[in-house]
Amino acid sequence: MTGPRRKSAIVFYGVAIALLAASLAVLLQISRRFEQDLLSSLGALQRVFSDERVLRAPADPVVRFSAVEELARKYENFGYVRRLTVTKVFPGSERIIYPFYAPAAGDIPALRARLAEHPDPAAPRPDERALPLEAGGVRLGTLHLRLDEGPLASVRAAIASLGLLLLGAVALLALQFRQQEHVISRTTVELEQKRRELIRLERLALAGQLSANILHDLKKPVLNIKNEAEDPDAASPMRIREQADLFLTMLRESNLERFVRSEGDREYADVNDLLRRSLSLVGYERGNIEVALHLDPAIPPVLGMPVRFIQVFSNLILNAYQAMEGRGRLTVATRPADGGVLVTIDDTGPGIPETARESIFEPFYTTKSADIGTGLGLYICRDIIREAGGRIEVGTAPGGGARFTIWLPAGPDA
Repeated sequence: MTGPRRKSAIVFYGVAIALLAASLAVLLQISRRFEQDLLSSLGALQRVFSDERVLRAPADPVVRFSAVEELARKYENFGYVRRLTVTKVFPGSERIIYPFYAPAAGDIPALRARLAEHPDPAAPRPDERALPLEAGGVRLGTLHLRLDEGPLASVRAAIASLGLLLLGAVALLALQFRQQEHVISRTTVELEQKRRELIRLERLALAGQLSANILHDLKKPVLNIKNEAEDPDAASPMRIREQADLFLTMLRESNLERFVRSEGDREYADVNDLLRRSLSLVGYERGNIEVALHLDPAIPPVLGMPVRFIQVFSNLILNAYQAMEGRGRLTVATRPADGGVLVTIDDTGPGIPETARESIFEPFYTTKSADIGTGLGLYICRDIIREAGGRIEVGTAPGGGARFTIWLPAGPDA
């Protein structure tokens, strides 16, 4: 099942569970009302038949059969009562007085059949109740009731059915959630892999841009070496050696090989050193820009992958160089702050409008042409900083240009 269909199924089961739960609550309330009504009716019958004028005291053998029969017929087949039997306490015994023909029913089949419709005190059934009849603390007899619990039984059956449906729906929803959890876990792993790949590709794109510009700068010593090689002057080998040393120094200081290699494990890193390496990495774009460093040597080390931090710093510095177009001032500063390291990178370029400050961290947002920018640099910078537990913000530098502020937490052992 695809993601949208699985989500629709979860919503469906959720709605079904809510409806079933609401219906079950209503039925439970109805069931309680039925039971309360039943108890109220039985209590009223118990009070009516407990009238001493109806059954009289046990010592009084006189039975007002007409009064008992009138009450019995009044309440039989009414409400919850289908049939009833009344017994009266006599000295030494308790006997049936309604139906009045009960003593003679043993010899007459028709009476036995009629009597079978009434509760039998000697053999009570599950649908029967026995209510003691008392007056003034004296036991007068017992009211045996055969109840019609059909409506209540229907409600209880509906409650049981809805309960089973609810359990089934909950089980299905739990299964859907488990499947969704597996999908989410798998998707999370895939997204993390793609995110790492995106970071690597952006770094390779930046490395390609760096390589192109570094190669441009390397042409000078190579051309000098070529010219010196054509000069038969004895001093030429010395000048060739000097130019070769310059060529190797430029390659070494570019740190390009280290920048594009595998990231490796997390390690403690000196932010000041990472900033210096980042400045060297993009130095080809500096032009006549003045660079001012205010790096506090007392900052604590941070824990992370140094190559990723270099990717962030070099990207921000390169953007600043390109914004200033070869003229202006770049100020890079560090200081301890809030249990970590605060880095500020200021330029004197045109700055970033306030309306665009939220958009610049969105993927594929760029003000550069397609052959210069991918629109992913600042988005990935923010992602890397957040992954390290830090934050990155953009604002206005004191000189009116752009200011990027980065805070990174100090390593746990710092």
